Amino acid sequence: MVNTLVVDDDVDVLEFVAALLGRAGHEVTTSVNGLEAFDLLLAEDFDLCVLDHELPGLTGLEIAGAFRESGKTTRFVLVSGLTRLKLEGAEPIHEFVRKPFDPDQFLKIVKELLAT
Repeated sequence: MVNTLVVDDDVDVLEFVAALLGRAGHEVTTSVNGLEAFDLLLAEDFDLCVLDHELPGLTGLEIAGAFRESGKTTRFVLVSGLTRLKLEGAEPIHEFVRKPFDPDQFLKIVKELLAT
């Protein structure tokens, strides 16, 4: 089972993505806050983190940048409704998905990412 953290301050999006991944066989933990999400990432070993960019506390890019130093191998998918987002040097962001997204395409991206 894939251990996944889903982070979004929009509860409707959070619940949708969590349910989508849960149906796909992921064990899902959720968070609505950037600081809480960062603490969870450090405390647990997640295979995947799907996180919104605009979050209270820390942005998605700030979380990923700070997480880089942890030495963990979590894969990151950044989701955002922003049309312009500078991702250069945003390791460990592996994929960027623009909201709104097609659920089947999203699952395909996640599956391919986890297979690498």
